[in-house]
Amino acid sequence: MAILSKILEKDDMNHLTITDTFSTEPFAHVECGKIKMKDEQGSIWRFEYKIKSRNKRVFSGRHWNQFLENNRVRVGDKVDIDYKEPWCAQADYKIEVIKT
Repeated sequence: MAILSKILEKDDMNHLTITDTFSTEPFAHVECGKIKMKDEQGSIWRFEYKIKSRNKRVFSGRHWNQFLENNRVRVGDKVDIDYKEPWCAQADYKIEVIKT
């Protein structure tokens, strides 16, 4: 099961906003700043990560837009963010797109 999942809405095409009740910080070692994720094709993406409030996390930046374009992500597709494989030293997490 993914740490975070979201079916993308129109606003997510500019920045991914996750609104949830977090019992603990899902990206504890990152806080705010850059977060590295590896996609299914093996590309490494560096997203801006911001904690906007207790229940709101935002991923953005030019790599977010490039990620959407390279993976042909559309409104209605689902994005899963999960822990990386232990052997992957290049990224902090993995990101997967599930097409609808």
